[in-house]
Amino acid sequence: MIDFTFEKKDSLQDALMQLHTIVALLRSKDGCPWDREQTSKSVAENLLDETYEYIDEVIKHDLPGQKEELGDVLLNAMMLLEIQEEQDDFSVVQALNDVCEKLIRRHPHVFSTAEVSSSGEVIDLWNSIKTNVEGKQSKDDDFFSRVPSSLPPLEMANEIQKKIRKVGFDWPHVDGVIEKVEEELSEVLQAKDHQVNSDEDLEMELGDLLFATVNLTRFLGYNPSVALHRSNQKMRDRFNALYQLAKKKDVPLDQDHLDEMDQLWQEVKSEETR
Repeated sequence: MIDFTFEKKDSLQDALMQLHTIVALLRSKDGCPWDREQTSKSVAENLLDETYEYIDEVIKHDLPGQKEELGDVLLNAMMLLEIQEEQDDFSVVQALNDVCEKLIRRHPHVFSTAEVSSSGEVIDLWNSIKTNVEGKQSKDDDFFSRVPSSLPPLEMANEIQKKIRKVGFDWPHVDGVIEKVEEELSEVLQAKDHQVNSDEDLEMELGDLLFATVNLTRFLGYNPSVALHRSNQKMRDRFNALYQLAKKKDVPLDQDHLDEMDQLWQEVKSEETR
């Protein structure tokens, strides 16, 4: 047993220090076996989960939920810092100093004499500093070498398109992006109806359609992962409502009752608009 008493703190410094202390205690030899077993990879995955849970609360405009999930995000970030410090990779203080120094360096329009007139010029200045001052350049043989290879495919598509946009290679107007989505859908339908020896062409065309849809989402200013996350949640909520109605009305969920299920589905949707 570790002798520790929680106290509500009044300052940011004291609150962060208490979180750091608790995380260190949990990771100590007298702490929690589960916390000691966690690795950078497992905690990073938890961080992603908690970030999406925070997004859920933002979408629902739930302030208590946002507060709780942001706390969980900070917990996992602090756990990652603690693991790196335990491994003598770097300290928490070094990581915080580095990010503060980077923020000052990349905002000369705030902390020095550089001038910008728009957020677009801010991005151009930011990218120029990353390339010319920090030396963060793509490899000679791979323009996308700075796009993390561990990204899931949806996020990877978005990051590839964003990087291409940075050098000006982008659609001039949204109409062109919409036409590209329609073109890719047409090619999917053509591949579906004229398959010869394998499904490879159809699979590639489906991938092109997904890529074009990600492009449209990005062009309109939305994150495709968040957009799909919201649609997933909407489908879960609607089908769970259908599931409850089906149980209430003794409607089996199977192929023989598709008409009844469709009626329940329309009922659920109509309830959402009231």
